[in-house]
Amino acid sequence: MTETILYMAPGACSRVTMTALEEIGLPYKDRTLDLAAGAQTSDDYLAVNRKGKVPALVVDGQLLTENAAILAYLHRAYPGAGLLPGDGDELAVAQGLSDVIWCASTLHPEVRQVRAPFKWTLGDPAGVKEDGLAKFAKECAYIAERVGEDGWWYGDRWSIVDTYVYWAYSTARIGGFPLDKYPRLLAHAERVRARPSFQRTLARELAAVEREKLPTDPATL
Repeated sequence: MTETILYMAPGACSRVTMTALEEIGLPYKDRTLDLAAGAQTSDDYLAVNRKGKVPALVVDGQLLTENAAILAYLHRAYPGAGLLPGDGDELAVAQGLSDVIWCASTLHPEVRQVRAPFKWTLGDPAGVKEDGLAKFAKECAYIAERVGEDGWWYGDRWSIVDTYVYWAYSTARIGGFPLDKYPRLLAHAERVRARPSFQRTLARELAAVEREKLPTDPATL
């Protein structure tokens, strides 16, 4: 039997990979890192993942990092879960990969500018945050148009991209992004959070917060 271990942090982008695992129904162990305490830079974790960040997925002793790569692997390994589009259509498969890479390479850095601008500069972070807010607003306008009043990223079918964009805009909101200006995203957030796989993910994150006595505010999860 395959042993799968996910190194994660409650509320971090590892939530996207965790939701994918829950959607698949794949048994796995979660290993929690206290990012606020710097656990990601500890010798023990760097021995697992030299990049010092989450998520990290270990499958039968083999390490895979980066959300986009992990999601692409899980989609191809478990196509029945429908994480991404593409049932034998290579162009659709490539489009799904393009979308998760966009989440990781465009949305994610902008969210970090909004939530933690001090990590991007040795000087005054105010300009970094202002730049991130402006860039992210343009992306949110596009996301809102794409999901519409009651749809998903790919129209009438959920995908893991929905969870990824949800993580992005909900995390930016914690950093002060005015998400209330985007009613379609607020409605999309309700649909994402109502999905059983997300509910199971949230329950595991909350359990980790309590078990590890993390300083994470459950209200931000």
